[in-house]
Amino acid sequence: MKRMIIFLVLALVMTTALFADTLESEYSYVYVPLNKVYNHQQGYVALYSKDGMKISTAYLPMDWFSINVQKARLVNVPKGLSPYMIVYYKNNQFQYVTMAVPKDKTDDFWGVLKNTSNVADKFNAETFTWN
Repeated sequence: MKRMIIFLVLALVMTTALFADTLESEYSYVYVPLNKVYNHQQGYVALYSKDGMKISTAYLPMDWFSINVQKARLVNVPKGLSPYMIVYYKNNQFQYVTMAVPKDKTDDFWGVLKNTSNVADKFNAETFTWN
């Protein structure tokens, strides 16, 4: 009887492990460290490092941060921690982006971008794209 109970418990554990392997979340995310964020009249320009030393640029329109759209949000990163950006996906479709940045806009991390037409066109995006 004792052996039968042990056998059933082991069978249950192994069966559970098999099913757990096949369950995969529909949500995923990509974490990247931020190097600098520029404030622009139409949004934020984020410089990030995705592949080691390569610096890339992301354009986040200001309306993404509104309550109605909610495609992006800013969070304050505590002093001493490095700024970062997380892009969230559901079924490989962009959902929203979070930027953890210093609260103090006078910090060297922040910059201001002049209102130029060639940059302004890049803020007309409906979804996040990696550059």
